[in-house]
Amino acid sequence: MSTKNDILKLLQRETLTVNQLCERLGITRNAINVQIRQLEAEGLVRRQKTLERGGAGKPAAVFEAAAGAEDINSGAYPVFLKALLTTLGDSCAKDVLSDLLEKTGRQMAHAAGLASPTDFESGLRAAMAAADALGASTEAIKHPEGIMVRNYSCPIGSAVRQEPCGCKALAAFFSEATGMPAQEHCLRDGKLICQYLIQIKNL
Repeated sequence: MSTKNDILKLLQRETLTVNQLCERLGITRNAINVQIRQLEAEGLVRRQKTLERGGAGKPAAVFEAAAGAEDINSGAYPVFLKALLTTLGDSCAKDVLSDLLEKTGRQMAHAAGLASPTDFESGLRAAMAAADALGASTEAIKHPEGIMVRNYSCPIGSAVRQEPCGCKALAAFFSEATGMPAQEHCLRDGKLICQYLIQIKNL
Protein backbone atom coordinates (compact mmCIF):
# COMPACT_ATOMS: atom_id res chain seq x y z
CA MET A 1 0.00 0.00 0.00
CA SER A 2 1.35 3.44 -0.92
CA THR A 3 1.58 6.41 1.41
CA LYS A 4 -1.03 8.20 -0.70
CA ASN A 5 -3.50 5.35 -0.30
CA ASP A 6 -2.75 5.14 3.43
CA ILE A 7 -3.54 8.86 3.80
CA LEU A 8 -6.75 8.54 1.81
CA LYS A 9 -7.90 5.56 3.87
CA LEU A 10 -7.39 7.50 7.10
CA LEU A 11 -9.19 10.58 5.76
CA GLN A 12 -12.12 8.45 4.62
CA ARG A 13 -12.64 7.55 8.27
CA GLU A 14 -12.16 10.97 9.87
CA THR A 15 -10.83 14.48 9.34
CA LEU A 16 -7.17 14.94 10.30
CA THR A 17 -4.42 17.55 10.28
CA VAL A 18 -0.99 16.99 8.75
CA ASN A 19 0.49 16.52 12.24
CA GLN A 20 -2.11 13.89 13.07
CA LEU A 21 -1.38 12.08 9.80
CA CYS A 22 2.34 12.15 10.65
CA GLU A 23 1.61 10.56 14.03
CA ARG A 24 -0.67 7.87 12.56
CA LEU A 25 1.68 6.90 9.72
CA GLY A 26 5.03 7.59 11.34
CA ILE A 27 6.43 9.66 8.45
CA THR A 28 7.63 13.25 8.04
CA ARG A 29 5.54 16.35 7.39
CA ASN A 30 7.25 16.83 4.04
CA ALA A 31 6.24 13.34 2.92
CA ILE A 32 2.64 13.95 4.01
CA ASN A 33 2.49 17.38 2.36
CA VAL A 34 3.70 16.02 -0.99
CA GLN A 35 1.01 13.31 -0.99
CA ILE A 36 -1.71 15.67 0.27
CA ARG A 37 -0.99 18.09 -2.59
CA GLN A 38 -1.27 15.24 -5.09
CA LEU A 39 -4.52 14.02 -3.56
CA GLU A 40 -5.93 17.55 -3.66
CA ALA A 41 -4.92 17.94 -7.32
CA GLU A 42 -6.67 14.65 -8.14
CA GLY A 43 -9.83 15.84 -6.35
CA LEU A 44 -9.68 13.03 -3.80
CA VAL A 45 -8.96 15.17 -0.71
CA ARG A 46 -10.06 18.67 0.30
CA ARG A 47 -9.37 21.11 3.10
CA GLN A 48 -12.38 21.09 5.35
CA LYS A 49 -11.44 23.98 7.64
CA THR A 50 -8.55 25.65 9.43
CA LEU A 51 -7.97 25.28 13.16
CA GLU A 52 -6.87 28.47 14.89
CA ARG A 53 -3.94 28.10 17.25
CA GLY A 54 -3.55 29.93 20.54
CA GLY A 55 0.18 30.55 20.13
CA ALA A 56 2.50 31.50 17.31
CA GLY A 57 2.62 29.73 13.99
CA LYS A 58 0.30 29.11 11.09
CA PRO A 59 -3.21 27.75 11.68
CA ALA A 60 -3.49 23.99 11.11
CA ALA A 61 -5.51 22.85 8.10
CA VAL A 62 -7.91 19.95 8.55
CA PHE A 63 -8.26 17.54 5.63
CA GLU A 64 -10.97 15.09 4.64
CA ALA A 65 -11.67 12.70 1.79
CA ALA A 66 -13.66 14.44 -0.94
CA ALA A 67 -17.06 13.22 -2.07
CA GLY A 68 -16.57 10.67 -4.82
CA ALA A 69 -13.37 9.22 -3.35
CA GLU A 70 -15.20 6.39 -1.61
CA ASP A 71 -14.70 3.85 -4.39
CA ILE A 72 -11.33 4.95 -5.79
CA ASN A 73 -9.71 1.59 -4.93
CA SER A 74 -12.76 -0.54 -5.65
CA GLY A 75 -12.40 -3.84 -7.44
CA ALA A 76 -16.15 -4.42 -7.50
CA TYR A 77 -16.99 -2.86 -10.86
CA PRO A 78 -15.99 -5.78 -13.15
CA VAL A 79 -17.85 -8.24 -10.90
CA PHE A 80 -20.90 -5.99 -10.69
CA LEU A 81 -20.94 -5.32 -14.43
CA LYS A 82 -20.68 -9.01 -15.29
CA ALA A 83 -23.55 -9.84 -12.94
CA LEU A 84 -25.62 -6.94 -14.29
CA LEU A 85 -25.12 -7.99 -17.92
CA THR A 86 -26.05 -11.58 -17.05
CA THR A 87 -29.19 -10.42 -15.25
CA LEU A 88 -30.21 -8.14 -18.10
CA GLY A 89 -29.58 -10.94 -20.61
CA ASP A 90 -31.83 -13.28 -18.62
CA SER A 91 -34.54 -10.65 -18.06
CA CYS A 92 -34.77 -8.68 -21.33
CA ALA A 93 -35.60 -9.58 -24.89
CA LYS A 94 -32.56 -9.40 -27.16
CA ASP A 95 -33.80 -6.35 -29.05
CA VAL A 96 -34.58 -4.51 -25.80
CA LEU A 97 -31.15 -5.31 -24.37
CA SER A 98 -29.44 -4.29 -27.60
CA ASP A 99 -31.26 -0.95 -27.57
CA LEU A 100 -30.34 -0.33 -23.91
CA LEU A 101 -26.67 -1.03 -24.53
CA GLU A 102 -26.56 1.14 -27.62
CA LYS A 103 -28.06 4.03 -25.67
CA THR A 104 -25.52 3.38 -22.90
CA GLY A 105 -22.59 3.61 -25.32
CA ARG A 106 -23.91 6.80 -26.88
CA GLN A 107 -24.43 8.30 -23.43
CA MET A 108 -20.81 7.44 -22.56
CA ALA A 109 -19.67 9.42 -25.60
CA HIS A 110 -21.85 12.40 -24.64
CA ALA A 111 -20.61 12.29 -21.03
CA ALA A 112 -17.01 12.37 -22.30
CA GLY A 113 -17.79 15.35 -24.55
CA LEU A 114 -17.14 13.32 -27.69
CA ALA A 115 -20.50 13.50 -29.48
CA SER A 116 -20.94 15.50 -32.71
CA PRO A 117 -17.26 15.62 -33.80
CA THR A 118 -16.14 18.33 -36.23
CA ASP A 119 -14.65 15.65 -38.50
CA PHE A 120 -14.11 11.90 -38.52
CA GLU A 121 -10.35 11.92 -37.88
CA SER A 122 -10.52 14.14 -34.81
CA GLY A 123 -13.51 12.19 -33.48
CA LEU A 124 -11.67 8.89 -33.92
CA ARG A 125 -8.51 10.17 -32.19
CA ALA A 126 -10.52 11.53 -29.27
CA ALA A 127 -12.54 8.32 -28.91
CA MET A 128 -9.40 6.15 -28.95
CA ALA A 129 -7.69 8.42 -26.42
CA ALA A 130 -10.75 8.23 -24.16
CA ALA A 131 -10.82 4.43 -24.43
CA ASP A 132 -7.07 4.22 -23.69
CA ALA A 133 -7.52 6.43 -20.62
CA LEU A 134 -9.97 3.81 -19.30
CA GLY A 135 -7.43 1.01 -19.71
CA ALA A 136 -7.66 0.09 -23.39
CA SER A 137 -4.76 -0.18 -25.83
CA THR A 138 -6.21 0.77 -29.22
CA GLU A 139 -4.92 1.00 -32.74
CA ALA A 140 -6.64 2.00 -35.99
CA ILE A 141 -6.28 -0.33 -38.96
CA LYS A 142 -7.45 0.38 -42.50
CA HIS A 143 -10.26 -1.92 -43.64
CA PRO A 144 -12.03 -2.26 -47.03
CA GLU A 145 -15.18 -0.82 -45.43
CA GLY A 146 -13.55 1.84 -43.28
CA ILE A 147 -11.44 1.69 -40.11
CA MET A 148 -11.11 -1.21 -37.71
CA VAL A 149 -10.35 -0.08 -34.17
CA ARG A 150 -8.55 -2.96 -32.48
CA ASN A 151 -8.03 -3.12 -28.75
CA TYR A 152 -5.68 -5.59 -27.06
CA SER A 153 -6.48 -4.61 -23.47
CA CYS A 154 -10.23 -4.47 -22.87
CA PRO A 155 -11.24 -2.36 -19.82
CA ILE A 156 -14.32 -4.58 -19.30
CA GLY A 157 -12.80 -7.82 -20.59
CA SER A 158 -13.82 -10.06 -17.68
CA ALA A 159 -17.44 -8.99 -18.15
CA VAL A 160 -17.77 -9.18 -21.93
CA ARG A 161 -15.85 -12.43 -22.44
CA GLN A 162 -18.88 -14.41 -21.33
CA GLU A 163 -21.50 -11.71 -21.94
CA PRO A 164 -20.55 -10.27 -25.37
CA CYS A 165 -23.66 -8.09 -25.46
CA GLY A 166 -21.65 -5.47 -23.55
CA CYS A 167 -19.50 -4.88 -26.63
CA LYS A 168 -22.53 -3.32 -28.32
CA ALA A 169 -22.21 -0.39 -25.92
CA LEU A 170 -18.60 0.21 -26.93
CA ALA A 171 -19.49 -0.02 -30.61
CA ALA A 172 -22.15 2.64 -30.05
CA PHE A 173 -19.57 4.74 -28.19
CA PHE A 174 -17.28 4.78 -31.24
CA SER A 175 -20.23 5.43 -33.52
CA GLU A 176 -21.37 8.46 -31.54
CA ALA A 177 -17.83 9.79 -31.14
CA THR A 178 -16.99 9.55 -34.85
CA GLY A 179 -20.37 10.24 -36.43
CA MET A 180 -20.13 6.99 -38.42
CA PRO A 181 -21.86 3.61 -37.92
CA ALA A 182 -19.78 1.10 -35.96
CA GLN A 183 -20.17 -2.63 -35.37
CA GLU A 184 -18.36 -4.92 -32.97
CA HIS A 185 -16.21 -7.71 -34.41
CA CYS A 186 -14.56 -8.93 -31.22
CA LEU A 187 -12.47 -12.13 -31.20
CA ARG A 188 -13.12 -14.40 -28.22
CA ASP A 189 -11.31 -17.62 -29.15
CA GLY A 190 -8.49 -17.75 -26.63
CA LYS A 191 -7.18 -14.25 -25.99
CA LEU A 192 -9.88 -11.58 -26.12
CA ILE A 193 -9.27 -8.97 -28.83
CA CYS A 194 -11.86 -6.22 -29.14
CA GLN A 195 -12.55 -4.94 -32.64
CA TYR A 196 -14.95 -2.26 -33.84
CA LEU A 197 -15.47 -1.68 -37.55
CA ILE A 198 -16.27 1.97 -38.22
CA GLN A 199 -17.85 2.19 -41.64
CA ILE A 200 -16.85 5.25 -43.63
CA LYS A 201 -19.28 6.34 -46.29
CA ASN A 202 -18.26 7.02 -49.88
CA LEU A 203 -15.08 4.92 -49.83
